[in-house]
Amino acid sequence: MKKFIVILLLLCMTAALFASCGNSAATPDETKSPDGQESGTGESQTETDSQSDPSEREFIPDGLRDQDFKEFVFNIMYSPARGLMVISLQDAQTGDLIEDTLFECSSAVAERFNIIYERTDGGGDHDLEGKLEASVLSGNPNEYSMTIGHDYLTVRNSMKGYYADLTTGDAFDFSKPWWPEKNLQSTSIGNKMYVASSYVSYSPMTGAGILAFNKKMMNDRNLVAPYEQVFDNDWYMEDLIEYAEEGQNDANGDGVIDIDAGEHYGFVMGSMAATGFERSMDVVPVGKDSDDMPYYALDMERAFVMLDKLGWLLESGKRFDDNSSQFEAFKNQGALFLYTSTRDVYRKVRTYENITYGFLPIPMLDEVQEDYIAGSSDMLWGVPQTSINQFHQISTIIEALSCQTYNYVVPTFYETTLQTKLSDSEEDVKVLDLVRDAIAMPFAYFYGTELGGLDIAMAELPRLTTAEGLSSYVGARASLLETNITKLIKAFAEIEDLQNGY
Repeated sequence: MKKFIVILLLLCMTAALFASCGNSAATPDETKSPDGQESGTGESQTETDSQSDPSEREFIPDGLRDQDFKEFVFNIMYSPARGLMVISLQDAQTGDLIEDTLFECSSAVAERFNIIYERTDGGGDHDLEGKLEASVLSGNPNEYSMTIGHDYLTVRNSMKGYYADLTTGDAFDFSKPWWPEKNLQSTSIGNKMYVASSYVSYSPMTGAGILAFNKKMMNDRNLVAPYEQVFDNDWYMEDLIEYAEEGQNDANGDGVIDIDAGEHYGFVMGSMAATGFERSMDVVPVGKDSDDMPYYALDMERAFVMLDKLGWLLESGKRFDDNSSQFEAFKNQGALFLYTSTRDVYRKVRTYENITYGFLPIPMLDEVQEDYIAGSSDMLWGVPQTSINQFHQISTIIEALSCQTYNYVVPTFYETTLQTKLSDSEEDVKVLDLVRDAIAMPFAYFYGTELGGLDIAMAELPRLTTAEGLSSYVGARASLLETNITKLIKAFAEIEDLQNGY
């Protein structure tokens, strides 16, 4: 029966793919086609609340005109260890829901524009970095249409001038939701962008920071899941602290949680959570001004507040020294809340057959923070500078694939991530939609090499220091970080000169 439902879902999605992505309606929207004429589907550009079935969600069109690219070869180089999430790794349906959806989406784009896909195995992260460098320096035109791989290694190649400025891609519409605004801010400098994190793949969604909670444990503690509070934009760290205090069960009062005896923490997290947690609290060492230029921005007062509230939260929980014990605790009914990523929910938590879980966004630190932020990690992608003469075809294909991924693949990721059917998890789907659009990568991590090292760039406050040691920690690094920001701006401005030499 389950297999039948999956097949039926795919058939519905496939029918919608071919009906929705083309330029099928006569009424134009405000998007301009590459030849300057107005084009589009005439469908609403406004996203509505999530529906229970991904095939019924309102489609957001790409506004591209149909074109014949005469079997243009779109070649993606990727790292197998990180996966290829742009097009399917398969040449036919396999029964894997996500891969089959990718296959249908990429097939629809291929038919629409008459293109051929090629996949190039780039090897490991550093191998891919080296292969892209060799390709550009050899002047080999159009060898790769795009590469996708390790985040700051991709940035490192961009600083050498190996990637085209994506803001010059004539088919890109950065107002579309598959270009998350906070991600654009995390990769651009001075309104130029040589690498991107976007929904041409579903990778951003997999790295998003999120809270999973045990629904039965929530009910057993006579607590009401704060969905309404979340959707009213009124979910703060102090609220999570209160829930964690109510959720902790230290039955004998000895201050030690014995999960085997039925006791449980209110909140658990792993050692690798620091960076994403900081970004979700909007405590960042590097900000952006109105001209999209980076500057030193660490707000010491808010950093103190964050550390204080995190310490308070952990009074009812635990941050494990490794990055796996928190999952074992949650799996064994040992925690109400788990700080994790959607990737690890997909890989691990969804296999816990004895737990019905729900999702909440990472709360806002305080009322200074206006919106939720899903601190995240991601693979980055770029278009090699040597393919610039095919940038129209490449940007069109990427934009069309992005439309497909956002509208179909991400909801399919929801379907495989949630234990229950989407129709039984409407609040959780709405949370996932919220998280999807709140994803933010840390700028200072991506450009960490240029900023003097990742520990300086990220200022991993929860992991490396306490509130008492914060002043000395930051003081020892702030001057170097400020100097290196100036150097980064200068190096970024020289990228175009570097490219003129290739």
